[in-house]
Amino acid sequence: MPDSLSFPSVSVQAPVVRLNGLRMDFHTGDGVEQVIKDVTLRIDPGEIVGLVGESGCGKSVTAKLLLGILPMPPAVVKAGSIEMFGRDLAGLPSGEREALKKFVAYVPQDPSAVLNPSFTIATQMIDMIVWYESDRKLATYFRKRHTRTVVSRARDHAAHLLEKVYIADPEQVLRRYPVQLSGGMRQRVLLAMALSGSPQLMIADEPTTALDVTVQKRTIDLLKDLVEREGLAGLYITHDLGVAREICARTYVMYAGTTVENGPTGPLLDAPLHPYTRGLVEAIPSLEGGLPRTIPGQVPDYLAPPRGCRFAPRCPEAFERCRETPERVEQAPGRQVACWLYGKEAA
Repeated sequence: MPDSLSFPSVSVQAPVVRLNGLRMDFHTGDGVEQVIKDVTLRIDPGEIVGLVGESGCGKSVTAKLLLGILPMPPAVVKAGSIEMFGRDLAGLPSGEREALKKFVAYVPQDPSAVLNPSFTIATQMIDMIVWYESDRKLATYFRKRHTRTVVSRARDHAAHLLEKVYIADPEQVLRRYPVQLSGGMRQRVLLAMALSGSPQLMIADEPTTALDVTVQKRTIDLLKDLVEREGLAGLYITHDLGVAREICARTYVMYAGTTVENGPTGPLLDAPLHPYTRGLVEAIPSLEGGLPRTIPGQVPDYLAPPRGCRFAPRCPEAFERCRETPERVEQAPGRQVACWLYGKEAA
């Protein structure tokens, strides 16, 4: 990587991520899908930010955009800005945009979809470490991967990374195959692998979904510890509001390609403003018993989304003004909502 792109040259005061009014279309064989209509998102150094919403609302598309793996085309940015590490990606040459990927790590939902059952943990971690040492260049990777001293150093580093995620006997884990490890241990291995490129942003896509409650709690605590100890920023994608409350300092609620509300997680979930956020909170099962309330309807077709507020067809409080796109207004310090029920234009 060129020296000019080493992370220390990036202002520590700048948000790690800032998306402002982002709109993206996908050109498909069936037509143009308006997948991202208006996404605003900020992640500051040292914090974990949540992105919550139903399946199909655009959370994974947003994650792929930040990871630099969203194919363009068919995806096309139509409006808004994307800033990462204090740099506007629209103004960067493609080589510099590619180099920024080094600073972003990804922790997927299912370890079995990532870890190859045919290779030991050592082999897979060494591959990852050497890949990053090679600045993600294939020819350099193949040369280094067959150099004994490089491989030996990478194995030592792999053991060190496993120690960082509190694995007591890293050498034993390195010798094992994924199938020989528990689900929680495989998730720890993925966290260790995510650290192999010395990232500054870690994106976790529902990494605790397949874990039991006890292991889930340990994984959440470990993620929070890693962000604090390693000086990272985190984006935690989930549909579980309880998990968001546990791990996220701030949360953005996403619906049909739009961030409809954001704010500190506790106040946002305790007193939601947007009707969609209220619907999500009311859908959480109660300890008092009884059936949780559901949100009627379904996410709109992105080929022909509704005019104005995309939640209006499902909203119990919709009125005529909702045929227009609502502005994002600040209702309290750090609390923003995109809804015509609020602000100077409220009816």
